Amino acid sequence: MKWLDQTLALMGLERRDSRMDEWSPALAALFGSVPTSAGVSVTASTALKSPVTLAACRAIFETCAQIPAHLYERGADGSRERVTDHPAARVLGGPWAPWSGNFEGRAALGLDALLHGAGYAEVISAGSKREIHRLDPTATTIDWSSGEPVARTTAKGAERRIPWERLLVINTPGSTPGRQLCLVNLAREAIALDISMSAHQGRILSNGARPSGLLKVGGKLSPERIKELRESWGAMYAGGANAGKTAVLEDGWEFKELQFSSVDMEFMAQRRFVILEIARAFRVPPTLLADLERGTWNNTEQLATQFVTFGLLPWLQVWEEALSRVLLAPADRDRYFVEFQIADLLRADTVARFGALRQSVGGAWMTRNEARKIENLPPVEGGDELLLQAGQAPSADESPAIPAKPRAVA
Repeated sequence: MKWLDQTLALMGLERRDSRMDEWSPALAALFGSVPTSAGVSVTASTALKSPVTLAACRAIFETCAQIPAHLYERGADGSRERVTDHPAARVLGGPWAPWSGNFEGRAALGLDALLHGAGYAEVISAGSKREIHRLDPTATTIDWSSGEPVARTTAKGAERRIPWERLLVINTPGSTPGRQLCLVNLAREAIALDISMSAHQGRILSNGARPSGLLKVGGKLSPERIKELRESWGAMYAGGANAGKTAVLEDGWEFKELQFSSVDMEFMAQRRFVILEIARAFRVPPTLLADLERGTWNNTEQLATQFVTFGLLPWLQVWEEALSRVLLAPADRDRYFVEFQIADLLRADTVARFGALRQSVGGAWMTRNEARKIENLPPVEGGDELLLQAGQAPSADESPAIPAKPRAVA
């Protein structure tokens, strides 16, 4: 235990120091083990053993990875146009590297941020060609000693330093240089409970003879006979392919089926409560975690919209700012910007969406081609003219191309 004494000495502590209680969580995290009340170590490598945590992480990083990210140019009049011939646009819409696709790269970096608190990648530039290479978060640290962030990453025993200009960092929203937030670490108690209860449930179901009932045999049996009966009964009727077989009882034997007890019911209630606890931490609706106990046709759509607004948008804002910082030169950031297209996630059903577009076009504030562009349809001839309702007239500064004669829209 000499290594432990040396580590404690560096921190100004002794093994029997009362302040050890305050340092124990930090020490455990330092050596890759975060203690919990459930007795389960929750780390980046073990957190996904929690089914609920796995579902919450997938809901966030897979959704963020599949949303298209485009490069836009700001117009002097406040308009914007999508740019496709800029080197940054080709990276946003194309593969990150010859061996990594766009979705694959963003999903991996997003999962790193959820599990470790930050995901790191290096931007490689060669002329107009750019690539993004993911860095191992367990082998990458940020050095602030110079006043600016510099990544120190180790690969194959060699350390490299990457300046912030080429460093893509996806932090957990709310993180600062002196306070790195990690959702897995902050929610480790709930995650540990889910892992523990999943394992407990598996142990119960692996032995089909336990929850089925009691086998009553007349007379007093020796310990050897009890062991023999238990093993023979388990081999014949317990678990796997034998579960559910018809039991044949000898004379004087009686099988009494057991029902769920209050303890069993409480266990299931605790499992549902853990789902809500993890859902709160990750800001993911329970309906997206396959908990439909309180999900209805009316509220499921609203919960999905809330997930986009309050759960995804903070992450997408971090992505947009990080990508703009490393893909655009400082002189270009006033002209260009990166934006994720979340319209598809916020769309209602087809009838409601088409009805809203029809009202917008008929209300004389959106042209037909603008509505068609929203649905990714090509423009049509004459589609740039506003359609006026009966009783409406064009203003004096409107183009003469807009028909002055009132026109009703069916």
